Amino acid sequence: MATEEGSLRNSHREMSQLRLKPVKSSLHELAVQFVETRVPDTCVRQRLQPDKEAILKKGTFYVLPSESRAQPGFLLFLPKQVPVFMTTLGFGSKNGQKKPDAFTMRMRVDYTLGDGGGSLFIVTLDKIQHTMRLEDVWIWRGEDLFSQKGYSQRRVYLQEFVEKLWVPDARLMGGIQTSVANPLPLAALSSVSSAYSVDLIPELPGKRRFWFSMESAVTGEQQQKPQAQPPTYRAVPSPIQTRPPVPPSPPLLSMPAPAPEKTRQRAFATPLESLPDVYDLTLEDGTPLCRAAIQQLALSKLLRSKKSPQIPVWAEWKKEFGRYEIVEVCDGR
Repeated sequence: MATEEGSLRNSHREMSQLRLKPVKSSLHELAVQFVETRVPDTCVRQRLQPDKEAILKKGTFYVLPSESRAQPGFLLFLPKQVPVFMTTLGFGSKNGQKKPDAFTMRMRVDYTLGDGGGSLFIVTLDKIQHTMRLEDVWIWRGEDLFSQKGYSQRRVYLQEFVEKLWVPDARLMGGIQTSVANPLPLAALSSVSSAYSVDLIPELPGKRRFWFSMESAVTGEQQQKPQAQPPTYRAVPSPIQTRPPVPPSPPLLSMPAPAPEKTRQRAFATPLESLPDVYDLTLEDGTPLCRAAIQQLALSKLLRSKKSPQIPVWAEWKKEFGRYEIVEVCDGR
């Protein structure tokens, strides 16, 4: 699959759709079986209807705006298999007439995510914008989080994945830029404007999200006459915004991280057995720096040829990844 240099999100020209590689039939069957046996309800979200607005007053919800028109899907990590992205459309079809589409995802992740039978994340993959957003964790190493833990608790597992078990690599993924969803408090809903749609994520476990289109909401406001009271989703009624007590927001996982003072560091690289071409970086005084992925074949071969458990290297800060990248091996002085 051809990749392009530079920022794909900032391009003003029309972008070509990603050509993802479908999974092999055996892996497809395994992935479908995993979802069907572990996820009772494969519907991630449902449209918010006017008669359901009262539900928002009875619980805690988080706001997740989206510029993408893509639907959320499943990202699966199965034992000894490549990561798989699977759409939610097709589950529940009679006589197996339509199976969900499934594609391989080239990601640098820890193999232990397949423990316990596997892990399942909720992500939005936009083939037009070349983006993937990590949003939720439903199954973690075989443990059912969605039915047992609230959304803010599930965010802790997502944070562990981001910080310890995954190294973002847009080049390896064919130009797909991966980010982490950072929901807003419900009170911030009235300030959301530049989005195609908004998801309202409940804190309670086992509950579907609600969603509405900002586009249709604006159109409805323009067409409705003053005497009517149309459902307006752009501004939540004040009782919802001010409902005491104020719930704690889930931990934020901002990516990419702010650039450090030093954009080039001399460090020591320690290889990880569970992640090929990924190294733990520490400063000369022993302070942990981050995990770094190798992006060049020649550099990869050079590092693998080193016998030392700690290899002196130069690392440069990469804004698009929010972390350092190894760029060369030091001469040892």
